[in-house]
Amino acid sequence: MPELIHYFDANTTGRDFVVGDIHGCFYMLDALLERLDFDRARDRLFSVGDLIDRGPDSERAAEFIDAPWFHAIRGNHEQMLLDAVDEGGQVRALWRMNGGEWFEALDAATADALYQRIRTLPMAAGVELADGATAALVHANVIGNSWARTRALLSCSSSDAAELSTLLWDRSRAHVLEGGHATTETVVVDDVDVIYFGHTSMRQATACANTRWLDTGAFMGGALSIAELGVSGEVWSLSSDLDQCRRGWSRV
Repeated sequence: MPELIHYFDANTTGRDFVVGDIHGCFYMLDALLERLDFDRARDRLFSVGDLIDRGPDSERAAEFIDAPWFHAIRGNHEQMLLDAVDEGGQVRALWRMNGGEWFEALDAATADALYQRIRTLPMAAGVELADGATAALVHANVIGNSWARTRALLSCSSSDAAELSTLLWDRSRAHVLEGGHATTETVVVDDVDVIYFGHTSMRQATACANTRWLDTGAFMGGALSIAELGVSGEVWSLSSDLDQCRRGWSRV
């Protein structure tokens, strides 16, 4: 069984970035990396998941997963692909309705290779930062408001399915932000210095307490957002027409 959490040492030779939900819009990622002078020999790019579905080039996910400088966690759309291939029937039909129809156009060998790559993606990642702080990546939400509890769950050989679903699907923390009632106490995640989420589309890349929210609706005419990995890291959000690049967080 693939490991459900991956850990990374500090990058002592280059920069680290983290990108929000790509959803097949890899042309936007290409443009953002060019703007940032991303150095594939020294820099690293992390992803909060949802590489695939709804956008124009989901099959390019394999290209990035294979790149030594790219490190993704699993989003709910990657999980839908795995479930659809494993179970078929109504599960596969539901995934097609949620943007998975592109997979049907792949030849069998390409489809199987992509499935095998996505099976290796963890559900969370922890990254040591050069200043000694710790960053975390989870697609939707953590378990019990705690990065330590989330790590413990993912390190367990018999992880609870309902709690694993929280990591991929739960929007309760995001809804606190969207409802305009967020405070440090209601949004903060314990046991980590900074944590990045995707899954729930925000009008702008958003920072609240130690949480950072990077899904800015790339596939539906919004922006793709990339942040410097770090407590005080900057963020850039590129429009879908590649015309405008907004810099800075919306702070709550």
